[in-house]
Amino acid sequence: MKETENDIRLRERFKNDLPDAPISPWFTRKVLNRLPERQKNMAGKIELWTCVAGIVATLWLGGRFVATTLQNPSINIGDILIYGIYLAIFAGLAANIGTVIWQHSMQRIIQRRKGIARIQ
Repeated sequence: MKETENDIRLRERFKNDLPDAPISPWFTRKVLNRLPERQKNMAGKIELWTCVAGIVATLWLGGRFVATTLQNPSINIGDILIYGIYLAIFAGLAANIGTVIWQHSMQRIIQRRKGIARIQ
């Protein structure tokens, strides 16, 4: 966005004519005390437990499939593809759980740092 002559004049006028805000060390604390309590994130928990259930189901069904195919004297290309699909599903669910856990831990670290900054 381009600044026009009027924008520059208006900014200079605000700087010159308006008084500065008074310095208050308690301003941040007052504002933070008035913020509403943080709500629990139910969607994240549902996602996490759905992924855990998906991993359990994938391991169980994949194990049954492997046991069934190993009883046959030969393995088809289709069997190998299904092995790959089971592996891809498992890897995707595991990566999703890893991401959720990583984000949760990073949020806790950020909250701790903010808490330390407030104390100082």
